[in-house]
Amino acid sequence: MDTNWLTDFLVLSKRGNFSQAANERNITQSAFSRRIKALEIWLGTELFDRSSYPVTLTAEGETFLGTAQNILRELDLNRVEFQRRSAASTPDLRLAASTSLALSFVTDWLGQIREACGVFSVSIDTYDFFEMIELLDERKMDLVVLYYKPEASTFFEHQAFDALKLGEDAMHLCTALDAEGRPAYDVDNPPRGGLEYIGYGQTGYFSKIEDLIFAGMTPQDPTFVCTSQSGTCEFMKRLAVMEQKMLWLPSCSAHEAVKSGQLALAGDGRYDTSLEIWVYKKRDAPSPLVQKIWTHLKSNPGTGHLEKYRLR
Repeated sequence: MDTNWLTDFLVLSKRGNFSQAANERNITQSAFSRRIKALEIWLGTELFDRSSYPVTLTAEGETFLGTAQNILRELDLNRVEFQRRSAASTPDLRLAASTSLALSFVTDWLGQIREACGVFSVSIDTYDFFEMIELLDERKMDLVVLYYKPEASTFFEHQAFDALKLGEDAMHLCTALDAEGRPAYDVDNPPRGGLEYIGYGQTGYFSKIEDLIFAGMTPQDPTFVCTSQSGTCEFMKRLAVMEQKMLWLPSCSAHEAVKSGQLALAGDGRYDTSLEIWVYKKRDAPSPLVQKIWTHLKSNPGTGHLEKYRLR
């Protein structure tokens, strides 16, 4: 049953005239009549005595009148309540970021923004790289913070998005430590089977960065052998430590593990590569808060704390 039929029924019961009721409902009289008839068929009884003018309610119509009024009243009360709850639970800013940035860079960055733009509530979520593009395009996210490398294009170059470069980071080749606390691998003296590493799954952006690194290698470089893949830096770190493997990590993700002695930098930097951190928004984002934050970031990207993550 279409709830419009209930409203049609109530209007006709008040007007007693099909033409006037149809005008009030802003539809043609024939369409209005069909909807009333559809309601009667659905209920299995006639609701109006059409032999009189103006039309009047039948006994069944009188009984159904209170029911229709109660149904629409309850629906309206529920709608208002659900909208109120939704408005109360929706944060002022919806932010998505890659896992490594969400767990490191973003917290201090948001703190600096709040100091300049005032207090606001925020939700921070991480998704697959392509999901974040889709969510931003569909206005289900206000801002997206991601790593970027000019040589590895992303879909964020699309004209529907605005973009700001916030700062710079680096992708480091790291190695786990062996049982004696020494680097498990030495790139200058690789084992016969090659340097075993944990790679990035092909659905993530870092897989493109990895491809660029390998594309820049020469026949004189050691052989790297991928033993497993994942799209999440944090999981890859744990796996690399547990299995004593190598992997590439951005500084923000590698910093704590290197400083705590779980991982060590490898290759003297020759297999590292530069990264940039960018923030994106929908070009015509309507939120005044988003516009205020964007204006602030243009003059102050709030990335001074990146220095504490630097490893070389």
